[in-house]
This record gives sequence, C-alpha cells and structure tokens, in this order.
Amino acid sequence: MDDFATGRWKARHQWSKSAGNLKSEILCSSFMGAGLGSRLLEIGTYCGYTALRIAAGFPSIRISTLEVDPMFVIIARNMIALSDLADSVEVWTGHSKYVLPMLAKRLFHDHPLQYSAVYMDRWGSEYHDDFLVLVRSKLLACSAIVIADQILWTGAGLFLWHVAR
Repeated sequence: MDDFATGRWKARHQWSKSAGNLKSEILCSSFMGAGLGSRLLEIGTYCGYTALRIAAGFPSIRISTLEVDPMFVIIARNMIALSDLADSVEVWTGHSKYVLPMLAKRLFHDHPLQYSAVYMDRWGSEYHDDFLVLVRSKLLACSAIVIADQILWTGAGLFLWHVAR
C-alpha cells in the first residue's frame, strides 16, 4: 500500500488518505511513547490500513475501528481478513454518534469497555462531538491518549479548545 501510494499516486500528483509510511511511524511511536494499553479506538477506518499497521506494531492490542461508508467497510474487512491480524481488529459500520454509545454498552471481561487510546482520522469539525460522547460514555480510560489527524484545515477548533483547557 505504501509503495502504491508513493509510486503511483504521487507520480500522478494524487493524494492518498491512508496513514502510511512516515505518518504511521509517527503514530505508532506516539502510542509506544504513551504506554499504549490493551484497547485502541480508531474513528475513520477508510480501507483499514492504519488499523493493520497499528495491530502489526502492537500484537497484544485489540482495535475497534469505525467507518461510516459501507463501501470502505467492505474493503477494510476484506483487507483485515486477508491479513494474519483479523483477531486483533474489528470494523464497525455507522456514524460515530450512533456506534460509540453502542460500544459503551458492551462489556469486556465483565467490566465496561474502555479505550487506552483513540485515533481520530476523519473530518475534524466532528471531533468535538466524538470527544464529548467518548467522555460522557466513559469509553476513555483514565490515562487515555487521543490523537487527532487533520486538525489544521478541517474545523477542529472547538475540539482543540476543549482538550487544551
């Protein structure tokens, strides 16, 4: 995927929205430096590549990833099924405002489900709403880290103001 994105798309002056190459290395380094726990939530699956890169770098982690577009869900589920990481990644279909409350009702070893890390990789203007649902639903572990991509040009100002206080 990285070779295709840098070779084919870059040569045609096209952009790949998957977090590969340097971007995924920085992401994995951030998680490693923060002491990633056992569960990670990704909001914005696209084709599942980022979830697979994270799962490959952290074999003991379970990843829940959300995607609103059913076409990308099918692609991601097939990519994950073809990998040897299918037991580590689950893909949820639907908008985060509906899926996150459903996840909050699930139990993990008789305890409420909580995530030690969240990676937001979709339209930034919705990060604030997602973050509030995560907090209100108690889906974030006490020392959880939240990484949000695409914050400069996507209307993520309210989210940034909220987490910076």
